[in-house]
Amino acid sequence: MTRSPELSQTIFEDVKAVVVVTLEIEDQADELGPETGLYGDLPELDSLTVVKLIIALQKRFEIEIKINEIDGDTFDTLGRLAAFVDSKMPCGPEQ
Repeated sequence: MTRSPELSQTIFEDVKAVVVVTLEIEDQADELGPETGLYGDLPELDSLTVVKLIIALQKRFEIEIKINEIDGDTFDTLGRLAAFVDSKMPCGPEQ
């Protein structure tokens, strides 16, 4: 059961919006794409803001993220983070 590219793009844009607001990097929003490096590349993203970002993503997407589900690759790029969130989304009937 694969999601449509349109839905995945929507999830990517929503994840990007959460990242932008949580990290307060509105001035960089237009420059962020799937290959944009996150942890280790954005100085605004440190261990404390990772926690804030996880909480914000859980609230926005109504998903549960367990600490043992997160590995080093999860916050590697914006695209990987969006794919992780996408994988947490229920695969129910289209709304």
